[in-house]
Amino acid sequence: KNRHNRLNQNMKGRHLHMIAIGGSIGAGLFVGTGGALNRGGPMGLILCYMIIGVMMFNVVFALGEMAMMYPVSGGFYVLVTRFVDPSWGFAMGWNYFLQWLFILPFEILVASFTIKYWNTEVHPAVWMTVFLIGLTIITCFGTLGYAEEEFWSSALKLTAIVTFIFIGLICVCGGGPSNGDFSEPVGTRIFMEEGGFRNGFKGFVSCFVTAAFAFAGTELVGLAAAETKTPLRSLPSACKQVFWRIILFYILSLLFVGLLISA
Repeated sequence: KNRHNRLNQNMKGRHLHMIAIGGSIGAGLFVGTGGALNRGGPMGLILCYMIIGVMMFNVVFALGEMAMMYPVSGGFYVLVTRFVDPSWGFAMGWNYFLQWLFILPFEILVASFTIKYWNTEVHPAVWMTVFLIGLTIITCFGTLGYAEEEFWSSALKLTAIVTFIFIGLICVCGGGPSNGDFSEPVGTRIFMEEGGFRNGFKGFVSCFVTAAFAFAGTELVGLAAAETKTPLRSLPSACKQVFWRIILFYILSLLFVGLLISA
């Protein structure tokens, strides 16, 4: 072993692949989509996700190439310090820290109030405490604990999205309950209300905020690269899966949201 390497390198290929596919799927897609659909319409929402998706695809590939050549400890801002400027890397490091400082409590808050939809008897603060304790326990297990948590939570999220797409296809084709709204084929009738867009250019641009937030976390592949034993073999295939995640799990699910739910 390299005596200068202070990383445990416990992550396996399956961990990196799951982080690439479902690591960043969260509140931005599951919760924030409703407000963005109302502001910009289904067509505006999908176009914004596609534009941000292309940007993220290019960023992840560039990050993957650098992380593969220089799998250093400290995250991608170390690469920025090396290739751009130390001041830029310093600013990016603090910006990234502040990003997750706000996102983590937001995600816990959203998860707690989502549970409240089904269970109103338990106060959301109880669920927040449960989630914080769970995250603390996972952190105690270090890199391997994080990798396993990401693997199984990503598998759960992907299962939920695939199930939604399957049920959405049935409802669009008119296979819903006989006494419900989707007992007959709906086609693109709901999708093309108001021409697929709402609130003009302002509504379209406002969807970029939700789309950019939904893709936050995609860079975790680059952060995790140095923690794998075989980054040269695992990272390229993991980065390529980002494309399928964008197409299958973001664009396709949003398409069915627009086909089934009126803006």
